Amino acid sequence: MIAAVALAFLATTSASQPAVLREIVYKVSSVSTRAFSKETFGGADPNPDAVGNPNVPMVAYAPAPTSVRYATAEDGTIVIDVLVVDQDVVSATVTEHFANRSEPRTYSAIVSPTGVVRFNVPNPSPCASALLPMFAIDFLTTNTYDPGYAWHLDFKTNAVDIDKMFTIATLDGPFLILDERETVHNSAASGMDFLGTGKLKYKPSLLVPISGDFEERGMRGTMDSNDELKTTVHFERISDTRDGVPSAQP
Repeated sequence: MIAAVALAFLATTSASQPAVLREIVYKVSSVSTRAFSKETFGGADPNPDAVGNPNVPMVAYAPAPTSVRYATAEDGTIVIDVLVVDQDVVSATVTEHFANRSEPRTYSAIVSPTGVVRFNVPNPSPCASALLPMFAIDFLTTNTYDPGYAWHLDFKTNAVDIDKMFTIATLDGPFLILDERETVHNSAASGMDFLGTGKLKYKPSLLVPISGDFEERGMRGTMDSNDELKTTVHFERISDTRDGVPSAQP
């Protein structure tokens, strides 16, 4: 059934077809907050530079602890243009129209059948990173839609191990309500591990997410520092050239 549903992405590839096979627009928002702190043991230590130099203090004081906190918010729309579906690999362009930017930003994405996404930019928006894996042709691994059914999307390299688990919570007419759990382990020395949770509405007949919320928390610590990152994402579909009733969806 999933292979047949893949036809929802495209009708034909004749010369009469437009360059864009399908266009989906989402209203999106995200907030990322980061808090970094570095502590010191404080106190005073003998200053070796003072030996034989009366102009240098005899003791050196450790610097005071430092703390930095900042937030980044994005709000607007994301346009996902599906260009090619070849051997179940989806090629698309992503165009972001965000209120905090003076002009749109466009980049490319390749989505494997199992949901591994490769962007041609190093920093896609959190909203695009949350949306694109669910455009995979084989995203949904069942056609029975039984509540409680769960499956995993895994991606592993020498540096990172990502496991996303989706569970069918309930059915809502033609939609599935899914729970998402994400675990990211980064083995790089400066890497950060993440835990994420989400709830989303998905339309299996057209292979796209309809709406959802996702929250991800990351943490990295050393003997004298702590680095925390929290990101929340909200999205809702507002138009879709392959679905004539987007206004009926949340």
